[in-house]
Amino acid sequence: MNYGIELSNQSAIIIGVVAVFYVIVITVFGGYFARFNKNINDFFYSGQRFSWWLPAASMIATGIGSYSYLKYSEQGFNSGMSSTMTYMNDWFILPFFIFGWLPIIYFSRIKSIPEYFERRFNRTARYISLVIIMAYMFFYIGYNLYTIGVAMEGMFGFPQMYSVPLLSIFLGAYVTFGGQTAVIFTDLFQGIMLYIAGGIAIFAGIYALGGLTEWWEWLPISHRLPLVHLTDNPKFNTAGLFWGEALAGSIAFTFMNQGFIMRYLTIKSVDEGRKAGFFNVLITLPLSAVIVGAVGWIGRSLINKQNALGHALEGYNFIEIDNTFHTFIIICWETVHQNPWIFGFIVAALMAALMSTIDTLINACAAIGIYDLYKPLVKPEATDEHYLKAARWASIITTVIGTLLVIWFNQQEGSLMSIHYKGIMIIIPSIVTTIFLGAFWRKFTPTAACVSMVMGSAITMITVWYPSVIDGLARFVSGPENGVYIYLRALFGMCVTGVIGIAISFITQPKKDEDIVGLTIDTIDESMKIYKGGEPNFELGEKILKLKVSLNETLSYNKIQLSPNNMNILKAKDGDLTYIADSRWFLGGLRSEHVKAFENKELKDDEILMSTPTKDSAYLLDGKTVDVEKIF
Repeated sequence: MNYGIELSNQSAIIIGVVAVFYVIVITVFGGYFARFNKNINDFFYSGQRFSWWLPAASMIATGIGSYSYLKYSEQGFNSGMSSTMTYMNDWFILPFFIFGWLPIIYFSRIKSIPEYFERRFNRTARYISLVIIMAYMFFYIGYNLYTIGVAMEGMFGFPQMYSVPLLSIFLGAYVTFGGQTAVIFTDLFQGIMLYIAGGIAIFAGIYALGGLTEWWEWLPISHRLPLVHLTDNPKFNTAGLFWGEALAGSIAFTFMNQGFIMRYLTIKSVDEGRKAGFFNVLITLPLSAVIVGAVGWIGRSLINKQNALGHALEGYNFIEIDNTFHTFIIICWETVHQNPWIFGFIVAALMAALMSTIDTLINACAAIGIYDLYKPLVKPEATDEHYLKAARWASIITTVIGTLLVIWFNQQEGSLMSIHYKGIMIIIPSIVTTIFLGAFWRKFTPTAACVSMVMGSAITMITVWYPSVIDGLARFVSGPENGVYIYLRALFGMCVTGVIGIAISFITQPKKDEDIVGLTIDTIDESMKIYKGGEPNFELGEKILKLKVSLNETLSYNKIQLSPNNMNILKAKDGDLTYIADSRWFLGGLRSEHVKAFENKELKDDEILMSTPTKDSAYLLDGKTVDVEKIF
């Protein structure tokens, strides 16, 4: 594949060295965090110890895949600023997530989405959902590997059959040994890397044009609008994009993407998780939309300006884009004056986008493999050490399967966007509808859940061969015309699943109310009591800073003692759930733990008392002070 750029042998070597060096550094960096995995909960959920900002910042890299720069720059080049809507459609689903789904899965101590299906419905529902969710996540793993393999082959002539397995080895290495903590910290680093590289690409393009004014004046009016091609263009249909990407895609990413859910389950409390949710929707997603799409907008202005002038811009080569899929690569290469070191850094950002998305998915697939297959079906009773080894093997197996899927992607035809939507919009409709009904309607029955998932998936898949059945719905919502159904297939599948599920629920028996405590939105209060093991205390207190740790081996594991004055500052009662953490804020909770607090009248106000096992569980270091705050 020719990207329209000419690389000398020296440039190719420099770019390759920069990219490989980056991958090696990230692998070593991620492997360091293996020391923070004492048990299976640490490996997959980091002990639920992090402050909100750390997982939230790491979600930057999770949300930007290796395909994002290529796909959205192409879309920005063709459609302008309306390309941002794919990243800015999550606003309407946020309240349902932070006030409904998040507290449900957090307080119920749900370890995987399929586990929720068994507890909310039955075991059959668990394994139906498992098949669908694994298909969803393996699709994304293979898709990301495929796109970066195509990019590497196009730029360096390095065949995918060699580049993809090599990348997979590095990816699998730090996820296998470092677990979720490694994923979060490497993604934090890679998120910064992505924004810096995107910023360099944007700055170089604006500079080449002669400033922001030049960029805006040479951008077509249609490209300046937030919504274009509302119903008339099947290749980028705004109405269709909402019904497909925003409705089904956003619910899927927020409610059933195991990797995304696991990020929230690493956060120390539900309130902190809500902060992460707001930050993601209000800050991360809009900024990411600009980072991945702006090169396309700049590319359109560059092409228009040079064509109007009849020659290349001063100091630059004449830019031609024969295939818009190559927009990002071509514009970046030319606007950085074909500098292999700078371009190598940008290529490393593509690698970062790949790694940061796939590491999350590998860890998520491994979690489902352990909690939903290995533990319940193969080894129900085993030590944490055994499950930790099994989790690492599950990560390896997941990486291998994802790598093999690249073979299938290479056999698909169509644009990157069409391949993406044709796959995802078949997989997700039935399960996202079932999750929504299960969480927000207590009368939704186990039989309805199982039947609606199976039939909804089957009917949605049938539309691939008989798309005309979507015509009535497409006309009703002013959807794409000319026989293009990739957007509205998901809406159709959700409607079918919803109708089937609701109808069957009226003629079948729901589970008893006492069997679904904590699993529906109207039973969250009860689940909080179960989570704490007592009555929640919501009286607001203040955080206590920089207490000196003293040891008392007579104290039980995960119990601390504080002075009466400190208990009063916290507004805590004996047995309340609190959170202790190393006072160094920049660790983000890496060294921390949830504990129950009790009053000790003999303690000084600058002391905190705990046992050695509690101190070790929190990874606290000798001589370092800790902060304490009440959870509830």
